[in-house]
Amino acid sequence: MKKISALLLAGALALSVSNCGEKVEVEYPVFPKSKEGRQLQKFLGSIRNVGLAVEKPQKSLWETVFGAGSSFIDQMPSKVFEAFDKETYYKLIDLSKRADSINEASLTLTGITKSRVKLGNQLGAEAILHIGYQKPYTECGSEMMVDYGAAALKVGGAIASMASGRNVDTGSGPVSKQTGIRYMLIPLDATLIKVETGEVKKAVVSNPAKVDAGVGNLDCPSVLDSFGKALDEAALYIKDRLSPKVKTEYIKVFKDDEDPEVAGYLDDGYQEITGETPSFKKAKENWEKADKKAGGKSWGAKTNLGTYYFQAGDFEKAIKLYEEAMKLSGADKNYVRELRKRVEAAAAVDDTEK
Repeated sequence: MKKISALLLAGALALSVSNCGEKVEVEYPVFPKSKEGRQLQKFLGSIRNVGLAVEKPQKSLWETVFGAGSSFIDQMPSKVFEAFDKETYYKLIDLSKRADSINEASLTLTGITKSRVKLGNQLGAEAILHIGYQKPYTECGSEMMVDYGAAALKVGGAIASMASGRNVDTGSGPVSKQTGIRYMLIPLDATLIKVETGEVKKAVVSNPAKVDAGVGNLDCPSVLDSFGKALDEAALYIKDRLSPKVKTEYIKVFKDDEDPEVAGYLDDGYQEITGETPSFKKAKENWEKADKKAGGKSWGAKTNLGTYYFQAGDFEKAIKLYEEAMKLSGADKNYVRELRKRVEAAAAVDDTEK
């Protein structure tokens, strides 16, 4: 009798452990809590794979910034791609590296608009982001800037004087100092085109970046150093308007089931997102097979599919699947309920601007 009880306990423990799931890193979109955020969310849907086409800059325009014959102008498209590839929600595909299948004419805004469906099929892209340029400019100037080190020294001296009852010398250097400034405009003109419908969303950078030489240094910052900062600011401005921010959490993926075939599909999906080339899309295909084989009765399959739609930005579908999972036998209801709350928080928008 004791032996049977021990076996039952071991089985229960094994089932409990198997249902714990394995945590994986999941990225999901966070949209601005504003009218613009709602519009962006509606426009994008679950778009994640985006082809990036960076137009070649006209040398005659950019030679006014970098100087005649500058080789840096030819490097600009790759620099622009790198700036957009930093901490982006989108999985970007560099169209300039597909010269074998895409001709240069197709990378213009007109070419992309006409050939978007063909390009989308070739690249596996749901949208294409085209980056062009308007007229750049740069100029030098100067302005007063606060020397925070000197300011902190004076504040510290004042506190020490009050505490000691005697005057503590903190020097006579000014807190604000004239400083060299370079203003540089990288006028990116961005158009995001949905492959399926041809709908577009645009953003244009029109404000220059301000780069200082260091407080008290009257020299004008170099063009190349200023370009890097101006480009990062321009890319961030575009991303704030055409892309959600990305947030990462560790979420359990379930891979066990009483039916060995269902468990096999669940595990196959898990392997797809933990391998050398992680693919949530391929994982989803396996979890759909698990759900179909289980006749919709696998809470692990429903939960995993909910997580797929969570990271894809389809919050409504994710919530629906999590709710379905909680109704099924054996479900870890507390954990799935917590996942649903996370999605609801990510999906919430500010309704005050309707």
